Amino acid sequence: MEKSVERTQRTVIRFLFGILFGLILLIGAIWGGHDLYVRWQEKRLVRRATFDIEHGNERDASLAVRSILQMKPSSASAARIMAEMSERVGERAALDWRRKVVELAPHSVDDALALVRCAVQFNDIPTAERALAAVDESARNSAGYHEASALVAQSKHQDEKAETEWTEALQLKPGDTSFQLQLGVLRLRATEPERRAAGEAMLRALRSDPSQRSAATRALINAGITKREEPHKLMELARELQSYPEATWYDRFAYLDFLRGLQDPQFSTYLTELEKDAPNKASSLAALLSWMAKNNLGLLALDYSKSLPAESLRNWPVPLVIADTYVRLREWQNLEALTAKANWGRFEFLRHAYLARALREQAKLAGAEHEWGAAVKDATSSESLVLLIQAVSEWKWENESTDLLWSLSKRPEKQKEAFLALYRNYVKAADTQGLYRVLARLSELDATNLDVQNNRAQVSLLLDANPAEARRLAADVYNKSPKNPAYITTFAYSLLTQGNAKEAVRIMSSLSAEQLSEPTISAYYGICLAAAGDEKARSYLDFGKQANLLPEEKALIEKAYAGLNSRNRSR
Repeated sequence: MEKSVERTQRTVIRFLFGILFGLILLIGAIWGGHDLYVRWQEKRLVRRATFDIEHGNERDASLAVRSILQMKPSSASAARIMAEMSERVGERAALDWRRKVVELAPHSVDDALALVRCAVQFNDIPTAERALAAVDESARNSAGYHEASALVAQSKHQDEKAETEWTEALQLKPGDTSFQLQLGVLRLRATEPERRAAGEAMLRALRSDPSQRSAATRALINAGITKREEPHKLMELARELQSYPEATWYDRFAYLDFLRGLQDPQFSTYLTELEKDAPNKASSLAALLSWMAKNNLGLLALDYSKSLPAESLRNWPVPLVIADTYVRLREWQNLEALTAKANWGRFEFLRHAYLARALREQAKLAGAEHEWGAAVKDATSSESLVLLIQAVSEWKWENESTDLLWSLSKRPEKQKEAFLALYRNYVKAADTQGLYRVLARLSELDATNLDVQNNRAQVSLLLDANPAEARRLAADVYNKSPKNPAYITTFAYSLLTQGNAKEAVRIMSSLSAEQLSEPTISAYYGICLAAAGDEKARSYLDFGKQANLLPEEKALIEKAYAGLNSRNRSR
């Protein structure tokens, strides 16, 4: 009986283990099948997105890529495509996508170099330098690496280093015409006649290459304008450029500019030709109307627009360009009529803003306030805030621009861009408190940026805001880069705020005469000398007053003069 019970128990146990094992196999099969399905879908959607991009259908490409990211947020392929699409339209979010790709594919040299190029495109040089430094030594003798190094050097105006890097890249890939173009453009900017002639020769040779002829011709035209070459010769280059099949509308406008500037009889004929072609595409029509308005032909642009079908005038961005034309002509009633009952779709926030401008200019303040509130409310994305900021900045609406920038600073993808714009605004307005707020946030975002940390220390000392921390910061920045004139100046002033005028003068005396002749540095040297009772301070203070100084700095200069005068009277 006992044996029978044991056999039954063993059978039940084996049965239960079998069920459990079967469940494990089933779960594994389901999980493995799901993983295979996700990988298959990822490959399929990547191919579809790539096809859509190649055929100019970026909307469907974006939908395909976002579908991948919903299934597999860690897809490097999807992040790579998102980066490429963002780069094409100039969205700074491309940098975040490139960083994500590098995180997902840390051993990919191509992706690391793509991050460098992207960072240069958006002028984030510290990121470019860090990405370049992280490239493995074994991959540094490649054309791609030298290309990226050249781009970083160019962005830092290190033309000699950039030329060396482009030359290295060309030695590794001698047939790469894009490298030849970059080297030719670089040499064209050189001061030495031989190098400049070599650059011009390279670009003229590239004009026979269909893939580079447009860029090479544009470079020759721009260089010719800078050097004030014979206009008719440049107009002939512009005429050839606009005739290329790949020429843009802006190439046509370049030719139009020469015709108009030289009062060529063909100007009217060519303008009429553009007017016939422009309505075929909304972007072309908008570009033409904008060119006319910016060249004091606004009334002609409006007359021309009245001859066009209503449908053409409703296609974006034509309504915006017409609104801008009314602003340039200060035709506020017409602007109000254009925007009061229109529908600008996803750009409604801009319609409200332009209507607010029209109403404010007509002293209809209540309505203007209402429309501006609607504009701000409808600007729900980073891109819409950027467009709104651009508009009000052109209108000199300083307070509204500042408020919008602070709103933009809350968006992670636009934070740095917003704070840098705020910094420029507060410098222009000589608003020290505003600078302090911005620098505090910028230093949190990038604690390794010595320029930001130095400026934060300087402004903190001027406002006497947390002076102990500011002095520590000034000393830390100085110790990391003891030959930088700006860092020396801030450190010297931090010593002065502790009553150590003698040491402050000694530190600043290490600067060269040329460095001390820079107005801002001269002002601080004069302040330090005056605190030490040295009459040499006067000449430096006089020169320093030419600098773009903050109110607190101006007060320091006046205090320095007063101290010197007081000493003279007491003698």
